[in-house]
Amino acid sequence: MKIVMFSINPIFPKLVTGGASKHLYHIAQYLGDQGHEIEILCARAEGGQDKFVWTENVTVFPILPFHLPFPQPYAVSGGELALIVDRLAEHLRTADRFYIHDGEFLLPDLYAKLPTIISFRDNIYPESVLGSFISRADDILCVSEFSASVIAATAGRFYPGLTDRIHQVNNGIDLSVFKPVDPLFLAQRLGVDAAAETVLLHPHRPEPGKGLPETIRVADCLVHQYGVENLKILVPEWIGSMVSSGEASFHTDMLALMDELGVSEHFQFIPWVSQMEMPALYSLGEATLCLGSIVEAFGNVAYESLACATPSIVAKVGVHRTLLPETMIDKVAFGDTEAAAEKAFAIIQEKRQVPDSTIKYLKTHLDFEKQVRNYAEVITSATKRLSLEFSHPQPFQDRKYVLAPWCYFEEDRLYHDFHNRFSPAGQLVDLTMDGKPFTLSNARQLGVNDEQWEGWIEDTVIVLEYDRPKEK
Repeated sequence: MKIVMFSINPIFPKLVTGGASKHLYHIAQYLGDQGHEIEILCARAEGGQDKFVWTENVTVFPILPFHLPFPQPYAVSGGELALIVDRLAEHLRTADRFYIHDGEFLLPDLYAKLPTIISFRDNIYPESVLGSFISRADDILCVSEFSASVIAATAGRFYPGLTDRIHQVNNGIDLSVFKPVDPLFLAQRLGVDAAAETVLLHPHRPEPGKGLPETIRVADCLVHQYGVENLKILVPEWIGSMVSSGEASFHTDMLALMDELGVSEHFQFIPWVSQMEMPALYSLGEATLCLGSIVEAFGNVAYESLACATPSIVAKVGVHRTLLPETMIDKVAFGDTEAAAEKAFAIIQEKRQVPDSTIKYLKTHLDFEKQVRNYAEVITSATKRLSLEFSHPQPFQDRKYVLAPWCYFEEDRLYHDFHNRFSPAGQLVDLTMDGKPFTLSNARQLGVNDEQWEGWIEDTVIVLEYDRPKEK
């Protein structure tokens, strides 16, 4: 069959720009190997690109004039948007399936009569959030339980039956690629002396929310409190054509913070590393830091690092709270620099390696082959369904509520992923202690007044009870 795919991100023949493009490649490759004809339409990079064959039976058409670099990809003229619609419509005219990678195509009339599958790979960017409400997806793919729960608790509130269309398929880690390797060649190319330096990794896009200021503060603690004078933290530079003015300003601010804290000499900016060299980069480090506030729906870096036997330290934000047990990955509250530095120092001192039991767990629960196989099955077996009808659930006193999936308790504090901060938990701890849904009547019995209740709803820390998606 002919399967048209959409990516709002540009795609390059020999360059992986992040987890989304990496998984799109493997899904398309798998379907192409099955003999399906795959056409991927994506944003056109600055300077223009010619179409190219990505892998067998998979052709990429970088012909959509979205605004680049991010943010605001839809900040285009009416004429450019019409051109996007026209080009997509032409390819969809003879398509059997339409697959939207990351839920960011916001014109559902274009695929109203075609079986359409949408993979939501994040729950934070405006295009994805809006897409989860306005899409006419026949099937929905979510990359983690956390991500699926966010959609079920939000858009699912207004579209009965939406949860039944969700397939939770955890992102997979390809253990044939991500495994411990000898990093000597990469170290020499980067000018890193792993024998003389204590190397930590911050292998993220240099954008706000990915944890660079937190990493800089951890460096401050390690150097000035723990005495790790030979510390070297590697940070990749972003691809030139993808750098926005906001990211450039952020980069300047981070350099100033390094200078202010006296750790500039402990940071090394390195060229963007190719996908095939990432195992060597992970193997070069003693620990990988993932300390940002960005609400990851999956977060490849932390788990790829573990697969390469390098411990990861993650902030308990989004999926990182629950994807792996506490015994397999180091977790800290967002912003807790002291705790992150303490864990990093312990890893350095112990020269800790990731045990085989963790690798086996990754293979079982983040099975790469299972991911692409399940994606392919959902895409090829999709059928056109009736559009879901909007329904507004009317509030009443005994309607059941639950703690929002983007919130959790840290002792007597409540953390809200999308607010990036803690607040006093108050009586909400007692109300949710048994894990069961609760009502306004239950809250009043604990002395909660109506103003406090409405404040919880206003702050989106409680939501109406929702159907829990299941892993498939």
